Amino acid sequence: MFVWMGRSSNIVKLKVSSRELFKVKDMEASSSRKLRVGIFSLSSCEGCLVEILGIEDVFMDLLELIEVSDSRLLGVKEGEGNLDVAIVEGAVITSEDRSKLEKIRRKSKILVALGDCACYGGKFIMKDFDGKEVNSQPLENFVKVDYKIYGCPATRENFVKFMKHMLISRSFEEPSINVCGECLLRGAECLLEKGILCLGPITRAGCNALCPSVNSPCIGCRGLSMDANLKAFLEILEKKGISIPPYLAKLAEKTCKEER
Repeated sequence: MFVWMGRSSNIVKLKVSSRELFKVKDMEASSSRKLRVGIFSLSSCEGCLVEILGIEDVFMDLLELIEVSDSRLLGVKEGEGNLDVAIVEGAVITSEDRSKLEKIRRKSKILVALGDCACYGGKFIMKDFDGKEVNSQPLENFVKVDYKIYGCPATRENFVKFMKHMLISRSFEEPSINVCGECLLRGAECLLEKGILCLGPITRAGCNALCPSVNSPCIGCRGLSMDANLKAFLEILEKKGISIPPYLAKLAEKTCKEER
């Protein structure tokens, strides 16, 4: 599956309020036992983990409700017993990645793919130093993935939203609209109308139109939306006189073949 190159959400400083995003009184779990969570990395830049750990005060509130039993970045060594939720970022590139992932899956009730590398295989490293392509694959090619948190990096807001759902209902659904829908909600101007290539019409929502809202085109870092129509999108670009990049033409061709 084709994956868009990601862009850091640090381009725009995100104001994350502990009280707005994470209210402990609304986070009562179904039992008194804390949710046992493991946070893992495979081959990656670890940007997604840096992003979610940067929540600071919100993450401290979260730690009152969960038990982190395994997290290298937090300095927590692997604990005994199984996990309720395993959060895994990074792609499967090496045999060690695969073995680690399969072990995590065996001990976890719920496995979550965090970020585009885990969800799609990532494209942050297209080639190795010797010029050969890296065989980078998503988690679902090897194990069952229960939920996905998209983005490059995955945003802290979506991570907190996901954890809230896990604590309350143990279920989670990503928005089904595209980025254009979020642009409309924010009152952002359409960049396509200005003759600028923007992938909002075919990209999965959930970023709150972060880039288009500051006049920067969407590059599709959250992957294709559920109802993405690439053929129609290319026709729109042609009508508006916007050049179609080779990668987009190849993706449209591949998608059409898969639909036949």
